[in-house]
Amino acid sequence: EVKIEIFRVKVKNWQIGEHRSPFKGSGYEIHSINKRQPGQPFTNIEWNMSLRTYPRKIYRIERIEPENAPTILVADISPSIFVEVDRQASRFRLLLHLIGGLGFAANYFHDPVGVLAVAREIEFYLRPKLGQGHLMYAVRLILEKAEEFGKNPNRPSPFSGGINSALGMLLSTLHWQCSIVLLSDFSNEINGESEIDFKTMETLSSLHHWNVIAVFLDDPWEFAWQYGQGVVRIKNIETGLVEKIKASQAGKIREVFVKRREALREKLAQTGVDSVVLSFGDHFDQLSQFLSERKTTR
Repeated sequence: EVKIEIFRVKVKNWQIGEHRSPFKGSGYEIHSINKRQPGQPFTNIEWNMSLRTYPRKIYRIERIEPENAPTILVADISPSIFVEVDRQASRFRLLLHLIGGLGFAANYFHDPVGVLAVAREIEFYLRPKLGQGHLMYAVRLILEKAEEFGKNPNRPSPFSGGINSALGMLLSTLHWQCSIVLLSDFSNEINGESEIDFKTMETLSSLHHWNVIAVFLDDPWEFAWQYGQGVVRIKNIETGLVEKIKASQAGKIREVFVKRREALREKLAQTGVDSVVLSFGDHFDQLSQFLSERKTTR
């Protein structure tokens, strides 16, 4: 049985991307107004201008764009996310908290929220929509995936499209400015089992005014073993591969992992994607500080 936690966070400073209008609420920004040509539909008429010259000239809004900035949350729900050393401070619980916090923040600014869940491939995509009900439905779908993993945690799950599938879909689907947040441990990319399509990442980031950020979900307890002797069996939950390592090597494994993660963050920065590493505990404060600092430097 899984319970959904309802919590409140301070979201006034959690504005991920720039907004086109200083006013809250839905609306449109007009990009061009032209004279209506014969045969064109009588839609999007600019009446303030047209009433002065009607019926000789009728002016029509050719292109309008929403003033709000939809937020797309890309949630990694591959098996490594569900592995728990401490259930109260797991990556999965951190993922749910961040989806809730970022989603509520977007609702505060009247921005619709979409959720794209990926594992080996795209699991589901909920188009941007306003309202907490839409957000909680996404959380329930993710909880169902967690329950499926709990029933069969030993099933190997070879890597396939993952993050790159999400990037490709967003690049072809989103035709207006959005704020995109990638929530993942990026374990496959850090361990060299796969590689991010940095060209697609850079294209996506530039098209959305550099409002793509990556949040690395971290679990510092994963290799925090208290004993230094003996042999420990570890398993790659993504592939099912089991190997034995010396318990005393846990600290070095963690150091290598962190070093590779920082190298990946540097590559993301070169594509215009800012990133932050969060672990459960003070994650909301750390995220708030990251977004505030990012806003002042953009």
